Amino acid sequence: MIRLGVFDGVTWEGRAVPGERNQALFRALVEAGARGLSTEALADELWPDEQPVDPHKALQVVVSRARSATSAGVIERTATGYRLGLEQSEVDVWAARPEGLRLAAEGKYADALVHLARAGSDDEVMLARLRAIAETRGVPAALEAYDAYREELADRLGVDPAPALQQLHAELLQRDRPVRTGVGFDPDPLIGRTDDIAALQTLVRTARVVSIVGAGGLGKTRLAHLLGRTAEQPVVHFVALASVTSGDGVAVEVADAIGVQGSLTAHLVGPARTADVIDRTVEALGSVPSLLILDNCEQVVDAVADLVSVLIRRTPHLTVLTTTRAPLGLSAERVYLLPELSLQDGLALFRERAAAARPGVVLEDDRIAALVQRLDGLPLAVELAAAKVRAMSVDEIERRLDNRFSLLRGGSRDAPERHQTLLAVIDWSWNLLDERERRALRRLSVFRAGFALSGAEAVVGPEALERIEELAAQSLVVVTESVAGIRYRLLETVREFGRMQLVDAGDDADADAAMSAWATSVAAEAIEHFYSPDQIAEVDRVRAEEGNLVEVLRRALDGEDAGQVALLFGALSIFWSIEGSHLKIINVADQISEHLSTHAIPEQATDAARLSLVAAISHGMIFTGTAIPAASAQLEALGPGEGRPIVRANVTVVLALAGADRADQIRAIETLLDDADPEIAGVAGFWASQAFENAGDIERSRQAAERALSLVDPADGPWMPAMLTAHLAGIALQYGDWADARRYVEEAHPTLVAVGAAEDAAQLRSVLALVALREGDLDDADRILDELAAEEGSTSVFGAGIAVLCGRAEVLLARGDVDGGMSAYDRAVRVLGAPTTLSSLVDQDGFEPWVIFPRAAALAARVRHGRFDGSAAERDELLAKVRHLVADDDPFMDRPILGSSIAALGAWEAAAGNTAVGACLIAYAEAFSLNRMLPSLDPAWGVPMVDPAALTEARAAVGGRNADELRDAVITALAELA
Repeated sequence: MIRLGVFDGVTWEGRAVPGERNQALFRALVEAGARGLSTEALADELWPDEQPVDPHKALQVVVSRARSATSAGVIERTATGYRLGLEQSEVDVWAARPEGLRLAAEGKYADALVHLARAGSDDEVMLARLRAIAETRGVPAALEAYDAYREELADRLGVDPAPALQQLHAELLQRDRPVRTGVGFDPDPLIGRTDDIAALQTLVRTARVVSIVGAGGLGKTRLAHLLGRTAEQPVVHFVALASVTSGDGVAVEVADAIGVQGSLTAHLVGPARTADVIDRTVEALGSVPSLLILDNCEQVVDAVADLVSVLIRRTPHLTVLTTTRAPLGLSAERVYLLPELSLQDGLALFRERAAAARPGVVLEDDRIAALVQRLDGLPLAVELAAAKVRAMSVDEIERRLDNRFSLLRGGSRDAPERHQTLLAVIDWSWNLLDERERRALRRLSVFRAGFALSGAEAVVGPEALERIEELAAQSLVVVTESVAGIRYRLLETVREFGRMQLVDAGDDADADAAMSAWATSVAAEAIEHFYSPDQIAEVDRVRAEEGNLVEVLRRALDGEDAGQVALLFGALSIFWSIEGSHLKIINVADQISEHLSTHAIPEQATDAARLSLVAAISHGMIFTGTAIPAASAQLEALGPGEGRPIVRANVTVVLALAGADRADQIRAIETLLDDADPEIAGVAGFWASQAFENAGDIERSRQAAERALSLVDPADGPWMPAMLTAHLAGIALQYGDWADARRYVEEAHPTLVAVGAAEDAAQLRSVLALVALREGDLDDADRILDELAAEEGSTSVFGAGIAVLCGRAEVLLARGDVDGGMSAYDRAVRVLGAPTTLSSLVDQDGFEPWVIFPRAAALAARVRHGRFDGSAAERDELLAKVRHLVADDDPFMDRPILGSSIAALGAWEAAAGNTAVGACLIAYAEAFSLNRMLPSLDPAWGVPMVDPAALTEARAAVGGRNADELRDAVITALAELA
């Protein structure tokens, strides 16, 4: 932070420093730098014409006044005088030099000049300043600045500029007459490479050897031409090596490209001729700063490396830039791994090229996004696909991508032959591989979702790491690092090519079998570790392999091996349950149940089968209200078994619930809560806490969760305790215990984040937002809601969607913005009422809790905030839904949500003047344990609106009856509403 400024008047922390002597003192000390000045020198600076009688005392007075005007520590005493007691970053002049040099080194010359102009004129600053002037104002301006500096030095010191500046002057003179051989221009805009260009320009300025490394079709050659056009070096030679097929031809090709004549070496042969060519290449390059660009080096990479090594040793000012699919392996080399295009850049490229191919073509964002995502971010693949819009729609192009090598051909006529088709691009790399590398690439193509070393070893063999290193060196394998460790992947284009080669070689069946055996082993190990202290690490591991395990499971479901199906789905179902991906389980539950019910299950897979059936049955009950009969029958036949206690407990509880109605389920759960086996009692407590809350018995829900939390075995992993603690946070919110709610969130949230339970973690964090809202800390509530809204997937109906949308409305209402709050509620009703991802698997009829709740909250908010007029239609719609829900008596209906709806209707009736009816409905809502998480649904504000005597009477009539016992009375009350 700048505290003392002298550029535009002397200032201290933005305010002008008073007094001419004070200002002169600061200027002198700034110019002196960290060493400061003696008392005598400062006196000369302050009183150049006539000094006071006692200069020392007069200087002390000025220093004292300067300190008073700024800070006591700003000026320090030294043995001979004074200096500034400030850091370099606190004085604008001192900060200008390092900042200007940094910006210049990064190639940000326009910004650098602002600082360098004020940073003095030492040799390093002048070098940077002249380069910046040359790049921003042109070489003639830089030459003029050099001449002015040279004259100043001669007049002031009688010396010439430093050798480095003289060398730069010679370079500038040469740049005034630049040489560019072989450098081409782009026929169309280069899209999506702004950051890459900036990074490469910096590397080309600072390194002797730079290699742009990446797969074919990424655009390495175009980037090299652009770097050649914009290079600071006065001499640039671009040499295309694609046609060179042997190492012996590299030096000759380079020599020919830079203008070395070959006649003098015609009588020489072999190494002697090569050495002579290199000698004369070095001589031709000379001492002028030059950039030598060698394009397409991978097929002759060893020869290129040998030549470059010699050239940079023998030429002092040569920089070499290469494009290659394999690095040179030199110590001086700086490798730039060119990434694939981002989705946004890929979309921009597709749009631009498609519009050029067929002006007026209609391109819908979601359709082209789906297409571009399948093209690996390869510019060439995107351009070839875009060219197809001349005769095809985007949907037709995407459908035909299953045979992409046949589709993506016929590129631009002016493109090299190796870039005319996508097949040619990959085939070029394939032809550079030996047979061991080809076999590895073929077999690694079985992995659709990337792979770890263990997977590679399973399909390639013990030499897998060596083969991976070789393929990565050829840019055919991409290396990534994640929480699960080092992983590898093939671009989809490369993978499909490898798969095609695998089938042609007749090795696909064996490779697929090896992958299946590996995946089954991974699943078996995961089941063992999911219920262990290693739970989080195992979740990370399975998440990384999820795509591969699903692929093998899909094949296994078409086969006869029930053991493999049980192990794979057993592992995946636990992972998906922990992660909160419940729809993935529902999606395959019927297939799993049928397969495990109609095929023999081997003994070693029975526990896995039990876990698979538990997942299928429990998710059926939760999401559709019914258990899958075939799964229930098979689980009954298998029984709890004698395996791990956690498996026995889950089987026992699910069998007790499957097929029973809600009343029987509650009775079964109550019995199991007292089971002598703590594992069974703990699992029963987990289910009971949810069931009791859903039934509106909030206190029993809290007790069940607390007891289950005390029984859960920590050795089974941290997820179950975190879920129980998260449930208690919601209960505390219901009770208005803000401190407990906050404490429970802080305990559970880190674990849910660690296991990747994004929706559960978001829902839990939304509790903090609602607590802040209830405590009146609206800024904190807004902050949390903003953070949740920015997190992908966190605002689904299974995450924080309800809290974010309705909470935003409540914050606006709390701030007094009633129009904004009601508008936000309108949006919440609209968004939450739309079909969800669940609708593809389960019929949704508009009576779901996440549909009803925002409607109830919105109606209550209108009444509470004076917007009763005009709300009749919303009231009628909510009333119709509540009547249906109460009459239908859905045993799995969320009673507290239904209670919130009844409370909203009660408030509306009270506002309409029917205070006795309103009192009755509020009493019923309390018996339903209405959900009070939103201020507008807290009946406390509505109670003063109703008839007190009627409310007392209604509460007495309710007595201790629960929601189910009051059903008939509620039906009657709702039927009487006009």
